[in-house]
Amino acid sequence: MTNKLKFATLSGILSASILLASAAQAQDQQPQEEGLGDIVVTAQRRSESLQRTAVSVTAIDAAALDRQQITDTKQIVFNAPNLTGNNNVGQNTATTFFIRGVGTTENLATADTSVGLYVDDVYISRQAVNNFSLFDVERIEVLRGPQGTLYGRNTNGGAIKIVPKAPDAKTAFALSGSYGNYDRWEGRLSANVPLSDRVFVRANLLVQQGDGYIYNSTLDKKVNDQDYAGGRIAVRALLTDSLTFDYAFDYGRDKTNGGYASDIAGSLRPSTGDLFTVVSGTDASGYARGMGHSGKLSWDVNDDLSVESITAWRSTKQNLLLDLSDQPIPLYVLDQKQLAKQFSEEIKVNATLSDALKLTAGFFYFDENIDADVTDTTRGAPTAAPSIFRKVFEVDVKSWAAFGQLEYAVLDNVKLVAAGRYTHEKRELTVVQTSNLAGPLFNFTTADLLTRAAAGQDFDNKRTFNKFTPKIGIDWTVNDDLFAYASWTKGFRSGGWTGRALRADQYINFDPEEVESWEAGTKVSLFDRKVRWNSSVFYMNYTNLFNKLTVNGAFTAQLADARIYGLESELTIRAAPWLDLFTNVGLLNARYKGARPANLADKLQRAPSFQGKAGFSVNKPLGAGTLLVNGDVFYTAHYLVTPANLAFTAPLVPVNSNRSGDFALVNGSIGYRWGADDNYQLTLSCSNCFNREYFDAQTVIGRYAAAYAGAPRFYRLTGSVKF
Repeated sequence: MTNKLKFATLSGILSASILLASAAQAQDQQPQEEGLGDIVVTAQRRSESLQRTAVSVTAIDAAALDRQQITDTKQIVFNAPNLTGNNNVGQNTATTFFIRGVGTTENLATADTSVGLYVDDVYISRQAVNNFSLFDVERIEVLRGPQGTLYGRNTNGGAIKIVPKAPDAKTAFALSGSYGNYDRWEGRLSANVPLSDRVFVRANLLVQQGDGYIYNSTLDKKVNDQDYAGGRIAVRALLTDSLTFDYAFDYGRDKTNGGYASDIAGSLRPSTGDLFTVVSGTDASGYARGMGHSGKLSWDVNDDLSVESITAWRSTKQNLLLDLSDQPIPLYVLDQKQLAKQFSEEIKVNATLSDALKLTAGFFYFDENIDADVTDTTRGAPTAAPSIFRKVFEVDVKSWAAFGQLEYAVLDNVKLVAAGRYTHEKRELTVVQTSNLAGPLFNFTTADLLTRAAAGQDFDNKRTFNKFTPKIGIDWTVNDDLFAYASWTKGFRSGGWTGRALRADQYINFDPEEVESWEAGTKVSLFDRKVRWNSSVFYMNYTNLFNKLTVNGAFTAQLADARIYGLESELTIRAAPWLDLFTNVGLLNARYKGARPANLADKLQRAPSFQGKAGFSVNKPLGAGTLLVNGDVFYTAHYLVTPANLAFTAPLVPVNSNRSGDFALVNGSIGYRWGADDNYQLTLSCSNCFNREYFDAQTVIGRYAAAYAGAPRFYRLTGSVKF
């Protein structure tokens, strides 16, 4: 898509929305109700209006989650500009996020993520089990760009915050059930009960079952089914008028008979021509379990000072058996087991030091232990004997950080911001590999790798990182309807190791990833808050941007410098008391700069040059109830799904098989809500209504390119009751 077409599309969407809004307002003779409600976010670690938050953030509240059919973390990606994501290779429970072209597909503990995920302000370190079902959620916040001061650890690409609904003093129960194609059904139950005037409990339960949508012709069965059960219980205790304690426990278990990919290369065998038809001879499987405890103590010392402590422990377990090749006699089978345990403690202070000066400061401690058992079984050809490599490794991580942000009002409407975070991190790796191949290259221990390091190999199993990441900015409240900001900041992600290497000489360190970012934005409210329009532009310089890729069958990590710039724009219009129109657009230019390894493509992976979404939401009184109609279309330009230069890494695989292709997804729903307290609802909905076939992840090794299909058309009927 050319730049002219991108901007023409943006202008067309915005112009159409404004024209529709004007027409709707002209035809509607009823008095206008109040404008769009204010959205309160905690993107800067304190509660404030979205329209006064000096960060490029998309906030999705509970109503929007429902009408846009966002039921798990992966579906967030279709609702925030310059955000892409997919299930990590063959793993339904692992979601890979890329924000502004920055992210990683590696889920082993030898490398960390670039986009931080937070649930109730608790950092989730492993993306192996991060595809949370979004039920009983108050809102989601997507923070774009480096968040290296207030969030810090491995958020150089951005952060995603999931904020569950908190217990309160109102008794409430909600029950819903749905049934749809592929024999898929789900049941949801939530309850909020006050045990006394000062103790409240909130609990929810979710069960999802259903058949798969991929057909395996070799095994002659449907695969990739759905089997999930999970829940959360939270307790809020008002210990005193100023002291509150919140406790939460969550548990989720997901099982599936495999995440299958379809080989689209056509080099080893004719392609099936259908992403939903595979020929793998492996009966793949997946199991994931996540559970965690958290305790938050909040103390409002006085009107000018509050203190918060968040203590959390979390465990995730993942077992995978996958065929990465999609061949009747598999050429690459991955058997991976990983158990991760993490403990974190954060103490945060918000203080008003004077009429002009505010402070946010804190301390963060993180301790993680990961045990992994990974077996790779490979064949050079279907008739060849298999080569088997088993790695058993452990990674220990200890990190602490101190952070602070000062905001000083130099004028009544102009504020200067200065912030910084100092991070200290230690990482230690132990590894043992055994193989059915002879020789020290294929059978080694940590001690063997250190011996090689003494002879010149770039490897150290104990690594320490220290980094200060600053931020400066300016906020300008032009008037009640216009807010503007500009900032400069830095971020970094710790280095690691090439954990998937199969040979001792390929086990090496990779350096930390660093970014320097400039951003400016505006937040506009017009026509008595019937129009909300938030936009931002940005420019980022990356040093040692991390990529994991496979070069002619060998796993490696490649670092390269990059330059990224673009813009985001989000517009919502209250066209009538019963009609909202919305659109968002992301433009992105993400390329490597200077010399880069020949096995890397010239563009960054998962960085589409254009993304856009437009839709409407109807909430109109009809008869004794309310008619609910929602519709939207999401469009993305093509993008690379691996970082590899296929002409270099796999000459027998078509070069264009690395591109997702342009695609558009249409979603819609129609429903009716009725009852004395709007407590009954019936909804018919569909996602990907026109059954657009696309893929967003891939494995390319040697002569095959196994692509993972995006979700097909799903439709379902949902009934709910609350009281």
